Amino acid sequence: MKNSSLKLSILLVLIATALWFSGSWWYYTCKIKNTCNNLIVEDRFNSNAHKSNNITKTIITMDTDNDGLSDEEENKIGTDILLSDTDGDSIPDNDEVGSNLFNPLDTDKDGIIDALDSDDDNDGLSTLLEERIGTSSLLTDTDGDGVEDIDEVGIDPDKPLDTDNDGIINALDTDDDDDALETSTELLLGTNPLLADSDGDGLSDSDEIGDLMDNSLDTNTDSSIDALLATKDDLDQDGDGLSDKIEAVLNTDPNSSDTDGDGISDAKEVGINTNNPLDSDMDGIIDALDNIDDKDSDSDSLTDTQEDRLASNPLNEDSDNDGINDNEEIGNNINDPLDTDNDGILNLNDPDDDNDGLSTSYEIKIGTNPLSTDTDHDGINDKDELGKNENTLVDTDKDGKINPVDDDDDGDGLLTSLELSIGSNPLNNDSDMDGINDAKEIGEDTEHPTDIDQDGIPDILDSFNDMHYAESKALNESVQKILHSELELSKNAKDSNSNRGNLPINKTTKSEVTMTRRTTNSVDNNKLTVETISNKKSDKFQPSRLYFPSQSSKPIMTSNASKYFDGVIKWMNESEHNNIILIGHTDSTGSRKANLALGIRRVMVIREILINKGAPIKQIDIMSRGESEPLYDNTTQIGRLKNRRVEIAPMQ
Repeated sequence: MKNSSLKLSILLVLIATALWFSGSWWYYTCKIKNTCNNLIVEDRFNSNAHKSNNITKTIITMDTDNDGLSDEEENKIGTDILLSDTDGDSIPDNDEVGSNLFNPLDTDKDGIIDALDSDDDNDGLSTLLEERIGTSSLLTDTDGDGVEDIDEVGIDPDKPLDTDNDGIINALDTDDDDDALETSTELLLGTNPLLADSDGDGLSDSDEIGDLMDNSLDTNTDSSIDALLATKDDLDQDGDGLSDKIEAVLNTDPNSSDTDGDGISDAKEVGINTNNPLDSDMDGIIDALDNIDDKDSDSDSLTDTQEDRLASNPLNEDSDNDGINDNEEIGNNINDPLDTDNDGILNLNDPDDDNDGLSTSYEIKIGTNPLSTDTDHDGINDKDELGKNENTLVDTDKDGKINPVDDDDDGDGLLTSLELSIGSNPLNNDSDMDGINDAKEIGEDTEHPTDIDQDGIPDILDSFNDMHYAESKALNESVQKILHSELELSKNAKDSNSNRGNLPINKTTKSEVTMTRRTTNSVDNNKLTVETISNKKSDKFQPSRLYFPSQSSKPIMTSNASKYFDGVIKWMNESEHNNIILIGHTDSTGSRKANLALGIRRVMVIREILINKGAPIKQIDIMSRGESEPLYDNTTQIGRLKNRRVEIAPMQ
């Protein structure tokens, strides 16, 4: 009895233990790792989530700019739902918001969240600039050497200081003068972190400091360490960075760090070359001695006299209100200020620096290059890639990059510039609309695109290629057999003086008979003929019909056709609004599917001719009607000729 009770107790303990382990494992996998079947999905504001039958459902919210933040979230924190990078600093909004939408990042605690702040660390350098030169946009002193980034970058952000020319800019270099003493150490010792030999005695600071940083060498025990021991000629009584000897040559006051009393130190007004001190207004009086013409009313680092000479506004640090400081828009040489678009208006006075039709301030906002008319170098002007309405911010392939900054606008794997060069549509990943991606049809050698049916039209432009080649070949073989049979019947009928007239043959056969005889038939030759269909002789562009030989998609060009095309192109180039549409038509020979393809082939030939002659590609639209809109009876030879056409008409 006791043994039975003991066994029962052991069994109960084992069952309890197994249940405990099962529960623990379920809790770990389901609750902690969140792998339950009833997954809980909430948006970060939990405003759209609701529960039903113990399953939490979430209403998917819109994310117009595809930046990882829903439109609702962006509206709450104040970012732009149309821009993935609202402040234009090259960092997506989602990254700058951080993990807590209720408390978005504000690195510099200035009350402006990082996603809206063009200078996240408030060090005087824009986040965009810091991302470009490599400094941290979240630290005022990236290399932690005790000198702020803006001071170590220098006056020209495009050429940040690299004192020791070691390829590492000062703002990222912990030893700016490469004397084996870190900049932070030199600041503590009082030596010059920008000079390997602070006292100019021929010995490096490192050698004169010695091995013990905390007990630097003081050979003559004058309480001045050897690295700072100066000769009489190096004395700088006013501590302005200019020795008394140099000040004597410049005629500045060695006992005053600001000789002309204009609030700017002598050293800064002299500049880096003491042999050629600055004279900003070129009046013959160096800046360090000139307290009148050095006035800078708007504090943009350009004197009022300089701004007067440049025709900029001395009372506005951003004369053209484009979001860029005047001093930055001058460039590296004030005597040769920037005029990017060479329109005679200097950048600091020009609201559209690259003359692409988009203001500099707007380009900064949307992320295009205000100094380039074609930001993505794809051969299309930035303004043209935005569309007719600047506020639409066209993004053809919906990849989050608007067309002006996207070098593959349709996302087909082919650069827009390449598509323009070969004649395919850079805004459609299937230019010939045959169901095959352009990148797949072009083949591996983009300089020699695949042409599987060897008709002279690359597959990327030829909807009647590999998909229909076999069908076309089989159709032609079948037609030739029927044709041979019908010709024999016709011959026999004539030999027997039959009164039946023409044989009641089908449309395909009759068309092929015509095709075999066209070398002797003056009506159906192998040349492209043009017929204008407008009665208004005064119109600069007259709609027309271009007639093709039987089954042809690549006829011989006539002089009349060439002259007509020249007139069409001239009209198109007069205005970006002068757009045309090319509509391909066929006779009823062959299948409807084949004829739709043939119509496209004919259209693509005319399109290629126009583009090669100078027509703007973006002003040409195309379509095929195949055999669906005949002008005349397809049972007659002249009717079929009139139906084999491409119509050119202006877009309404």
